[in-house]
Amino acid sequence: MFLSGVLSALLLPSVFAQAPGSESLAFFESKVRPVLAEHCYSCHSAKAKTPFAGLNVDSRGGLLRGGDRGPAVVPGKPDDSLLIQALRHRVVQMPPGRKLDEAQVAALEAWVRMGAPWPEEKAMEAGPVKADPVAGARHWAWQPLRVATGRSIDAFVAEGLARQGLKASPEADKRTLLRRLSYDLTGMPPTYEEIEAFVADKDPQAWEKAVDRLLASPHFGERWARYWLDLARYSDAGFNNVRFPYAFAYRDWLIAAFNQDMPYNLFVERQLAADHRKETEHLAALGLLSLGQNPPRATLIPDKVDDRIDVVSRTFLGLTVACARCHDHKYDPIPTRDYYSLYGVFVNSQEPELPAVVDSSATPLDGFYLPRLEQRMAAIRAYKQRRTEEIRAELRQPEMLKKYLRATFDTRTFTAPQADSLAKERTLNTYVLKRWRAFLVTEDGRQFVAEATRDLDAALEAWAQRAPKEPTEIPYEDFGMVLTEGDGNTVNNLRWAWDRIYADYAFRTGAKRAMAVTDAPQLEQAHVFVRGNMNDVGDPVPRRFVSLLSKAGGEFRQGSGRLELAQAIVDKSNPMTARVWANRVWQHLFGEGLVRTPSDFGIRGEAPSHPELLDELAQSLLADGWSTKKLVRRIVLSKTYRQTSGEQPAARLQDPENRLLWRMNRRRLDFDAVRDTLLAASGQLKREVGGPSFSLNAVPAEPRRTLYAYAERERAQMLLKSFDYADPEQHTPQRHLTTVPQQALFFLNSAFLGEQARHLSRRADLRGGRYDEAGIGRLYRYVLGRVPTAREVEVGLAFLKDRDANSAPPEGEAQRAAWYYGYGTLDADAGKVTRFVPFRFFNDDRWQAASLLPDREAGSASLTAGGGTPGDDSKRAVIRRWLAPLAGKVEVKGKLSQGFGPYEQRFHLSNGIRGWVVSSRQGVLGKWVIDPITKTEKFTPNETATVETNLEIEVQAGEFLDFVVDSRDDYESDEFNWAPQISLNGQAWDARKDFAGPRQRPLTPWQEYAQVLLLTNEAVFVD
Repeated sequence: MFLSGVLSALLLPSVFAQAPGSESLAFFESKVRPVLAEHCYSCHSAKAKTPFAGLNVDSRGGLLRGGDRGPAVVPGKPDDSLLIQALRHRVVQMPPGRKLDEAQVAALEAWVRMGAPWPEEKAMEAGPVKADPVAGARHWAWQPLRVATGRSIDAFVAEGLARQGLKASPEADKRTLLRRLSYDLTGMPPTYEEIEAFVADKDPQAWEKAVDRLLASPHFGERWARYWLDLARYSDAGFNNVRFPYAFAYRDWLIAAFNQDMPYNLFVERQLAADHRKETEHLAALGLLSLGQNPPRATLIPDKVDDRIDVVSRTFLGLTVACARCHDHKYDPIPTRDYYSLYGVFVNSQEPELPAVVDSSATPLDGFYLPRLEQRMAAIRAYKQRRTEEIRAELRQPEMLKKYLRATFDTRTFTAPQADSLAKERTLNTYVLKRWRAFLVTEDGRQFVAEATRDLDAALEAWAQRAPKEPTEIPYEDFGMVLTEGDGNTVNNLRWAWDRIYADYAFRTGAKRAMAVTDAPQLEQAHVFVRGNMNDVGDPVPRRFVSLLSKAGGEFRQGSGRLELAQAIVDKSNPMTARVWANRVWQHLFGEGLVRTPSDFGIRGEAPSHPELLDELAQSLLADGWSTKKLVRRIVLSKTYRQTSGEQPAARLQDPENRLLWRMNRRRLDFDAVRDTLLAASGQLKREVGGPSFSLNAVPAEPRRTLYAYAERERAQMLLKSFDYADPEQHTPQRHLTTVPQQALFFLNSAFLGEQARHLSRRADLRGGRYDEAGIGRLYRYVLGRVPTAREVEVGLAFLKDRDANSAPPEGEAQRAAWYYGYGTLDADAGKVTRFVPFRFFNDDRWQAASLLPDREAGSASLTAGGGTPGDDSKRAVIRRWLAPLAGKVEVKGKLSQGFGPYEQRFHLSNGIRGWVVSSRQGVLGKWVIDPITKTEKFTPNETATVETNLEIEVQAGEFLDFVVDSRDDYESDEFNWAPQISLNGQAWDARKDFAGPRQRPLTPWQEYAQVLLLTNEAVFVD
């Protein structure tokens, strides 16, 4: 029962299999083809007159055949693929001019690792293929909703079963039903007391009462917000792992929306256009758009817009519109023009420079943070303005003018991609060359061409003296199009410094602001990018809804068009939105949707198992005012939902995937529910709703719901990846649960499980470590919500007796530690530390006050083996405390140092630090000040300021020596190194070598027994 139960639970074959090809092809269309189209097609495609090096990259066959150097792609082996090596700049440097972004290279590596999936090779080699309009018009998903019949869910299911000669399974027992309902509606198990009360309730309405109670729970919003966050590719951090300051405000908004049963049509509208609706209190809803990709350069805006188009179309409409970025959709009637109509909406939707204010009330930290934020933003503006002027001047130099004039003349008959390729070859800026090419259509431009045709060199010389200024008058707003790599690094680093301060402010003050979007001040006309290449601009397109679902006309005219887009999505004449959401609700309650490709209702998606039922549910959603809770209630009150998950051998043979719903699907808990269950069983779970994120890596564990765990887009935690968590890089319609050894290793060996086992054993133990039948009974009630059988008690007692007999004797009291780590208040005038607060958490390599910094009180204060970071001021100084075990002469050796990188030096990001040695008996024994290194002319290499901190003093036993570092009232960029060494009467202590995290003691037999119960099949399956 015990470890064998654990392993069998973890090693059962997954009942969920990845739909072959669907997600990988979507990945190709959204992440791979646009990169190839923009950077490679101009030289390596059928469109090029003579493909360079004989290589075509616009078909899978072309990549596999390769060119002069051999095959460009080896499916499944990115390291052996010449394409990847070239993009890494190892064999040749492609594309010429500059290396692709790491994220782009990583996407192509992932694609090759997948086996280089590519839609229908013949269609691709023949060029763009339009979807069959006749087949598209007949496709079920785009038909109007069937008229509501009023029939019950059970009637539809029974009809389908009867056609196959099958019958439904009997109703599950009440204990199983309440457990299933609790997990589905709140993500947490019912308590033993709740189960017993429900079992004892003989009221015919007992089930309805249980449903209504759980729908009203504040934890309903938490569970359903987590489902939505998977769709919204939620992350707490964006590019370069820099935090979004108010990401958690979007998560909190979702929780509140589901708890309040916000009508789904408003739920959609607010996530797309809360600013257009003038709803300040709902601005956080715009996190759906603002918390996606945030690339660091303006040239990557098409990827950012593509990310938004993908998440909106797949989430709300079940349409893979992003597949039409480079060509008309291969299967669905979605032309490229539709894609760029939506592109026009989202390219004109920008994040404001500052997060939007939701609550303008002041906080005690405003005076500390707001001036710093304004200083950093002023530095960014000043730098961009100065560099814009310098770049304008550089472009007006005669030699530079000649280069651009020559390129302008040479490209006078070129297409945009060809001009882009020439610009890269000559290391010219494509955007500037585009401005010069626009000059050709003017009267002066035609005159220049005429003169250059007669004598190019003479024309270049003459026009370098009198060329018009317009092409070089770069607008400040377009600085991102002309900046150098160094400029980009500088602006990004300054912005990230600002982001870090703002994130600290947000974490410590709460959701006062929101990551919103707003319309661009000047709307940009959208054009088709031919084959997805932003430098090959095609026909203009209006901002409008996808033509497949549009009414006649329908051009958006209100700003960016986001509100009109939202209204079109939720218009009752559009059957997709209600169908898609009804299917998602069903999926979360049954494990599989009626449509098993929940974000692809197109021709390549799966057809619904019960199309009439799906439409009935969609109609009921509309009839109930778009109420999600009423739809959930309708489904869970059905007999279909209340079936047992037991087997019917005959039905299994005929319908092995249970598409006809002859039983309830047996489901394993996802990682959120597993972790929350363990915390609930151990009695540690904090049930407060909302707030900033926490770290899963910290020890001891932060006992908050897993929903609030910190997620990074570019550095996914291995623990989450091991348990099939949603990938923050992309829209995740369904988690496909796998079974891998890392899962079993986590359950058996992690500090988190050991910690919960200790808490659980203490919770169940009323006799001070002496286990008995009553204690085993309490464990069962806490973990499994029931009393054990006589056989289970017998086996449990035998296990404990055997472990007692074979366990090592308990360890004695550990010697009291010499080092303590914390923060506190240094009173310099009094010469003493007046407050010392031990750090509670150890995360990765440091002790700190919160599982995820900054702590609301201590700020960024933390200590590592070799140094640390101080908090805001002398009231939050970091303190490494050493306790003298005996009296004698102490010799202290050490070096206090602080590093200053080029940005810290040039932009004065740090004001230095102070170090102190303070005795609890003698007061201040030493003080050292490190002033910042500042150099404003040029970027310089990293430099380090260092001071010796050597002392010789007499101490008494029990005396503390505190090694204190404070920030001089500005903590930014104050990471320091200081690892003192201490000798006393022949004994030695070394701060670096002695540094350690919390000690993990072996489990006692009673704690081992508690852990075993936490890992049984019964605990990790829904029923």
